Amino acid sequence: MSPLCYVLSALTAIFAVCCILLRRKGKSFEGMLFKFLASFAFVSVATVGYSFSPKETYYFCLISFALMFGFFGDVLLGIKEIAPKFKPKLIVLGLLFFSLGHICCLCAFVTQIGIQPLTLLAGTLGGVVAFVMAGVLKMKVDFKLRLVMSVYYGLLFLKIAMAAAMIVINGAAPAYIAALVSGICFLISDTCLGILYFTAVKRKNILVTAELSTYYPAQILLAMSVAMM
Repeated sequence: MSPLCYVLSALTAIFAVCCILLRRKGKSFEGMLFKFLASFAFVSVATVGYSFSPKETYYFCLISFALMFGFFGDVLLGIKEIAPKFKPKLIVLGLLFFSLGHICCLCAFVTQIGIQPLTLLAGTLGGVVAFVMAGVLKMKVDFKLRLVMSVYYGLLFLKIAMAAAMIVINGAAPAYIAALVSGICFLISDTCLGILYFTAVKRKNILVTAELSTYYPAQILLAMSVAMM
């Protein structure tokens, strides 16, 4: 793997830390700019990693699409910080782009192990759990958005299950371990985000920090999985 991948990963981490610190200080616009820089950096990790070791072309292409959808999702969610009147629409659009990214990831995992019925069951159960938990946490969402969130969480659980299946079927390769940890980090990050957006939480800074501190490792590790192939 090219040393440049490590450099870009380190830059992503630095930009992410700057974003977190600025957001904690209430500087939304400056934090948004560093968030975009971090997003661009993790997209670059996959591109550089593949260019130095061009293997698994389909996997690289699909993961690249996933990272780009994540970048666009970041842009949409970043805009809501400076245009709060569009917040509801931007959240839904951001959710759509991230969902497309997760679907691309799932397609990438399918290129490695095919479709596994047990993972589909795990995704379905994950979606049901998410639907129930939205009620338990008293999230301020209508029925339609609750269903959308449940489908989204179903994708997250399916993604984790597929990554675990890659390890079970093909062995504990570094790329597969990175993909699994990435999926778990995504689940933690999006759970923090859901609580932050849809519940009357008081200590928002803690959740913002937890969300960003798991989101960027998730994206870096996903990008690194391409370089590790």
